[in-house]
Amino acid sequence: MQTMDTVLRESAISIEDFKMAMRRLAGGVSIISGAGPDGPLGVTATAVVSLTAEPPSVLCCLNRSLTLETLVKETGRFGVNMLRADHQNLAERFAGMHGARGSEKFAQGDWEILPSDVPVLADSLVSFDCRVDSILEVGTHSVFVGLIDEVFFGESGDPLVYCNGAFSSLVPLAA
Repeated sequence: MQTMDTVLRESAISIEDFKMAMRRLAGGVSIISGAGPDGPLGVTATAVVSLTAEPPSVLCCLNRSLTLETLVKETGRFGVNMLRADHQNLAERFAGMHGARGSEKFAQGDWEILPSDVPVLADSLVSFDCRVDSILEVGTHSVFVGLIDEVFFGESGDPLVYCNGAFSSLVPLAA
């Protein structure tokens, strides 16, 4: 596993303007999960994208202040669970909106523990069991490149999306 450090650069825009601009960028909602010595950990995230098909890989970003971020660095493993629109309550729970902390977040949802110890949501749109290939630290976050060891297809449905500070689902455009 490689770790690359970058130098923080001064920006011409304010943090507030950046956050306001990024709120307008719609993103699919996932739960990033990992296995810790005190049980599973997870967090709601929109900073997940496909990277390459050869090798199958994803890129995800985790705040360096999170215990999960440290755990992923230590274990070299994480899961990506892409949520359906009907998972909004679960997304809120893993975002800390319902007061659940640590492993107690996993009391809701149909979670399975893989042989890699990574927890995956059985009824997600799709879940990936990932092995960390490289890490890039930028500002407050670590960017993880995860090689996908296994993929699990759950129930089909509309994806959960986050935009302008609210959860929503996709609505097809009229032809």
